[in-house]
Amino acid sequence: MSGTGRAVLDPATGRLLARLKDTDESGVDDAVARADTAFRGEWADTSPSRRGDLLRNLGDLLRAEREVFAELERSNAGKPTARALGEVDFAARVLDWFAAAARHPVGETHPSGPGMRAYTDRVPVGVVAAVAPNNYPLLLAVWKIAAALAYGNTVVVKPAPETPLSLRRLVDRAGGLLPEGVLTGVYGGAGTGRLLCGHPAVGMVSFTGSTAAGRDVARRCADGLKPVSLELGGKSPVVVFRDADLDAAARAVVTGFTGNTGQMCVAASRLVVDRAVHGEFVDRVAKLAAGLRVGRPADPATDLGPLISRAAADRAAEVVEEAAAKGARVVLPPDATGVRHDLDGGFHVHPVILDEAPSDSRAWREEIFGPVLSVAAFDTDAEALALAHDTAYGLSASVWTSDADRAEHFGRNLRAGMVWVNTWGDTEETVSVSGMGQSGYGRELGLHAVEGYTRPRAVWVAHRPGR
Repeated sequence: MSGTGRAVLDPATGRLLARLKDTDESGVDDAVARADTAFRGEWADTSPSRRGDLLRNLGDLLRAEREVFAELERSNAGKPTARALGEVDFAARVLDWFAAAARHPVGETHPSGPGMRAYTDRVPVGVVAAVAPNNYPLLLAVWKIAAALAYGNTVVVKPAPETPLSLRRLVDRAGGLLPEGVLTGVYGGAGTGRLLCGHPAVGMVSFTGSTAAGRDVARRCADGLKPVSLELGGKSPVVVFRDADLDAAARAVVTGFTGNTGQMCVAASRLVVDRAVHGEFVDRVAKLAAGLRVGRPADPATDLGPLISRAAADRAAEVVEEAAAKGARVVLPPDATGVRHDLDGGFHVHPVILDEAPSDSRAWREEIFGPVLSVAAFDTDAEALALAHDTAYGLSASVWTSDADRAEHFGRNLRAGMVWVNTWGDTEETVSVSGMGQSGYGRELGLHAVEGYTRPRAVWVAHRPGR
């Protein structure tokens, strides 16, 4: 790392970790050219079996250097150590899954006339630009890298400007395992991403980030009729009925809005609760959340690390203050001015619960990307569904009830790409996920990922030419 370039900070202390220069236009051209050369050369002739072996080797690399990658996630993204280790493990499992998926048959044969055979298959899109977010820097990038490579593409990956260190190491270390140019990296902010979107040799852009940035990606890719996959923001509801297991639901709600310090697109940031148990349930949630420890990521007792930046922490505090001014009851912390948590100069905040959050407040309507929970009460099933749908987003939703008919009804009717019934947050490498509405489109993980990273093709073969 040179002494000039973009500052990369430790969000737990605000201290400088490194400086990394943004990749300029010529650097982006070079990375894409290397990826394109690899795609059209050695990688095009690499069998699915061999691609699978190489992906498995990448998974083994993560396992062998588990603590090193976790430390980079801890220092650069502010993740508590146990969470960082778990994400490295998940990333390794994703590589293993797509190592096997590379061998999974795709395509169909179709009836045809004598002397003719027709079939469909899938072909890779070419160079994939994978743009990763700052909340799960390594894990979500690996979701994209593993799928793209499994199906025969090459990848240029761009980490978020705040959190480049773990991905930079992965790209560097993968250079000893993969053929030249198969996985390259570029670095910087929105300008670097725009260069990728507009590059004629990039065949697809896979983006995870905010909805506003996703719209910009889609517009820029539209000029070149370039396919995109967008996993964007969320404002996910948790609907809790009076007949639910309230203890289990309360634990899920707390995990859902404070996990990763609330920096999750699927964060359970809106609680829609039956008025009959409203006060009791909010008290349960508040008691559990108040017991969480905001602290240093390296401390094993820490539950919540910092937010990614000072601006993110300032925004969370502003949103809470605005909601309180509009009439929301600040259940946790005791007053709205105490949202910031002063520790080591880092960007820490306390968990926040806003009861009766006004429907026109940012706390209810916008993705905060911090541990802020907004609460509304309902009287009827129809009102519960309407409150759950009172958002432009559609990434995830959860419902808690012991009534089987109600569980079926809400499971079927909640408009979200991921729906959890009497559970929250379950994610597996074998199950494809996606969003609806302003939460984007495209599939990550599971067998359906092949739909985004390949294109179907129809082929007719005449065994008697000129018939």
